[in-house]
Amino acid sequence: MPRRPDLPKGASTMPHEDFEGVLPTIQPIEKFADRLPEGDVEGHIRRSAHELTLAVEQRCGVEAACERLMQAVRQLDEHNTTGRLRRDFENEAPSVTRLLEAIQEQLVPALKRAGYQV
Repeated sequence: MPRRPDLPKGASTMPHEDFEGVLPTIQPIEKFADRLPEGDVEGHIRRSAHELTLAVEQRCGVEAACERLMQAVRQLDEHNTTGRLRRDFENEAPSVTRLLEAIQEQLVPALKRAGYQV
């Protein structure tokens, strides 16, 4: 399918309906990310979630943005199991669990339905 001239180079030409199905799956991810406490890794998750929203809205760089978000969540999981006090992790564990569930059960399937390789 040829690239539309009104979209940036490398942008997707997926139908608008497919993108509208993806945006609602990102909103809970941003909400759960905002509930995480302050910290470098947590801030990276918040920025990655926002970057993914922008990528979907611009229809460009979605797969890379999704990978960065998943990598940030993996980094948080590794960070929590190797260096932080267990009590600190227990306080944020429910938000991390909801974040992981939202990514795996909602975001990834929606992106796949829209034609992305995630």
